[in-house]
Formats: sequence, structure tokens, C-alpha cells
Amino acid sequence: MALVRTPIEVYRGLVRTRLGDELPARLRAVADRFSEGTFAGQSTSGHLTKLLTLFCRFMAYLDSREVANLSDLTRTVDLLDHFASTSKWWSITRKAPGLVLRPPSHDPHEFMESLAAVQLGNETLSRIAGSTEKISQYLEEHGIAESRTKSDLCESFASVWALMSAIVSKSQGRTITSENDFEAGYDVIRVLLFYSSVDDFKALTAIRTVGTNPKVHRAASVSLAPGFERKLDSSAMARLERLHGENLSKLAALTSGAGRSILTNSLRFLAQLLTVERGFTKVDEQSYESTIAAALVALRNVGIPPGLFQEESAVVGLFKSLKPSGDIGERISLLMRRFEGLIADSAGSREFLLQYSRLVPQLVSLLLLLASGTRPKLEGGLQDPDLKRGLILLEQLLNDLGSVSSLAPQSESSRR
Repeated sequence: MALVRTPIEVYRGLVRTRLGDELPARLRAVADRFSEGTFAGQSTSGHLTKLLTLFCRFMAYLDSREVANLSDLTRTVDLLDHFASTSKWWSITRKAPGLVLRPPSHDPHEFMESLAAVQLGNETLSRIAGSTEKISQYLEEHGIAESRTKSDLCESFASVWALMSAIVSKSQGRTITSENDFEAGYDVIRVLLFYSSVDDFKALTAIRTVGTNPKVHRAASVSLAPGFERKLDSSAMARLERLHGENLSKLAALTSGAGRSILTNSLRFLAQLLTVERGFTKVDEQSYESTIAAALVALRNVGIPPGLFQEESAVVGLFKSLKPSGDIGERISLLMRRFEGLIADSAGSREFLLQYSRLVPQLVSLLLLLASGTRPKLEGGLQDPDLKRGLILLEQLLNDLGSVSSLAPQSESSRR
């Protein structure tokens, strides 16, 4: 795969970008949680401060800004959490540079604290020193940074490589790093800087914010009146789902049924979300038209044309574009497990998902609609970048629901 960003562009972007005035204190608050630990000759928090600073600047650079802000820190912390809580994250390559949205396998805070027991092997230290010198020479040859800035940037990369080497080693149950650990960490950083899409970083934050959004949890308990359900089941979109449902059979098998009725499932869940936004607990039959209209407006605001629910050719094209391709089935399965964990943790009990077993499938139905319905071209099957774009749009849709909720008035009897 060709470079998405060249090294000279990235390094210049990192040098130009500075931290916003409010950021250093927030950044220190994150790093200081690990201040008691010592790693590679200095406090773990010292190394983390350099990693967080470097990636905050990188996130701002990706957004074409020269001042990093709190959203950049949020994305950076989510990236660090990904490294510290999941397994096999180092398997990304230049040919497949997308981050795999895996559910956590261990507590990230405890894991980072455990790095104090990891020693950098001599080969790792030698490779870090050599790579730092190469960056220093590159910056000097291209006149990218002044002496002080160059030194700070090189020190930041040295800390990043040290931490990444240690995380790889510890993840595999070893307490002394090897040259292979350095290679794995070095390659991941290179892929992230030069090959990975900006949507990869945004999706890490989006899946967390969606899974912990209180609107999502509260929507599960909103009831739909039998008359509302009957109208939805007899609608044109339901008829098209029944008529062309064979195109969704493979997707349905991979998603616990989430892909079987993607149009009506999405509108049903949106009706519940809009009802939460309005402060009600039930959707009446009388509000069917206004609620569906508001749901369509919410979808239109994130790029889904209303005609997608009415034109048979558009529906058929959407269904065909949802056919799984490559390893997308595994990616969807991991994503669903991630949602289940986030929702259960936020609700405080695994029993919540047993009580509301339809919640995650409905959430995934809406995600899949956004993922496929906003593709520039519908040719080919569903791919990982589509899922990540869908996650980002789902986060945006949830944040914007208040602007359309007034279009779906409810009766007083449905108030909380």
C-alpha cells in the first residue's frame, strides 16, 4: 500500500503543532495516574507524557490544525487504551493498516502499572538509539526543526518506542524485551503515522462514546405501542425487506439477526432514541408518522437520503452492498462484543443485556445502515472502513438527536 502521508509531511506537521493552553494540565492528569511506577530509567508518567504529547499533536495535524485541543487528547487516550487493554494490536501492517476494534482482554490501568516490571533488553535499547539518531539526521537534513525542537521530538519518539516495546513484550507474558518487540512496536507506529486513516482514530473514540451513551441504555426500555409496530411492519420498507431479504441472509447469520431487517430495525431503534430525547417512555400509535419523519430527518442529516427507504432499486442496491466480504464477519463480531462490554459496564450489570437482548442487534442494524448507506459507490461488499465511517456517523447522529426530536411530539400519557 502506498504512503497516505509522507514522513516529511508528518514530521513538519508535528513540529508546527503545539498544545492548546488547557491541554498540558489535562495531559499531566492522565499521565500522573502512573507517577508511582518507574520504567526505563524514569517515571512511567514521564514516558507517557511524551507519548501523549506526540500523538495529541499528530491528531491535530490529521485535522489540519496547528493547535491540539481536548478532542485530540481524548483520541490519544483511546489509542493508548487500545494498546494497553487489547491483544494482537501489533498485527496491523502497511497492506492492512486499519486498527481492529477488539474488546478488551485486561484492565488498561493495571497493565500500564505492570510495565514497571519490564526491562528493556540490550538489543531493544540499541535499536531505539539507532532509530532516534536516524530521525535526528532526517530532521536536520530537511531543515524541519530547530535544535531544541528536534531534541524534544527525538526524545518523544524514544519514549514511544520504549513503551511500545514493553507493551508488546508484557502482552506476551515476558518481562525482558527483545529486538522483535521493538520491531513490532516500531512498525505499528510507522503504520499509524504514515498509512492509517484518520477514521481509524476517530472510530476508537466513537465506539466508546456510543457504547457508554446513556441515551442508548435508556432507549432499550422504551416501549412501542402495538399499533406503532403494526404500522411499521406493514410499511413499504418492511415489504421491501421481505421481498429482497435473501440478499441479507449472510449478514443476518453473522450479526445475531441484526442484519435481517436493517431498515425497520433502524427506524424502530431511532424511534426509541427520539422518545428518550423527548423525555417519554412509550411511542404511541398516533405519533407513528411524526416519529418516522423525525427519524428520516436524523438519517438525512448524516448522509442517508430518504429515498433509500422508498425506492425499490435503492433498497436492492443497499442490500447487495451489505454482503460481507473478506474478514468483515469477524470484525462485526468483535465490534458487537465490544458494544456488549461497554453497555454492560455502563449499566453496571450483565443482566441488563439479558433483559434487553434486542438492544445490541438494533444498535448494530443502525450502524450497518449508516456504514453502507453512505458509501460513495455500492459496488463490492461491506468493508472495515465502512464500519468505521458508520461508527463515526452513529456518534454524530446520537449527538444531534436533540435538533430533530421536536419533530416527533408524544402524548402526555407517555411522559416519564
